[in-house]
Amino acid sequence: MTLEEIIQDLHALDARLRAYERKYGITSADFYELYGQGLLDDEGFEQSTEYVRWASAYTMKLKREAAFELASHNFVASIKINAAEQPLRLMPNPALAQI
Repeated sequence: MTLEEIIQDLHALDARLRAYERKYGITSADFYELYGQGLLDDEGFEQSTEYVRWASAYTMKLKREAAFELASHNFVASIKINAAEQPLRLMPNPALAQI
C-alpha cells in the first residue's frame, strides 16, 4: 500500500467514524472498548451489522495510523540524516505523488 493510499484511507475512515460518533454521541475509542468487552446489546441483524462495521472501520483506522506514523518517522529520520547540523528543510515526501 502506498503512502498516498494510506492517507486517503485515513481520511475516508475518519469520515465514516465521525458519522457513527454523531449518531451515537460517543467516541469510536469508547465504542470499541465497549464492543471488545462484549457489553453492547446487539440484538437484531441491523444493530449487529452496524457494530461490526464500526469496529472494523476503527480497527482499520488504527492500522493505517500506525503505518502512516512509521512512514512519517522514517521520512523525518532521512531528513535529519541529510541535514547534518543545519536547520531541517521540510519538503513534500517523495513517496507521495500529488495529493
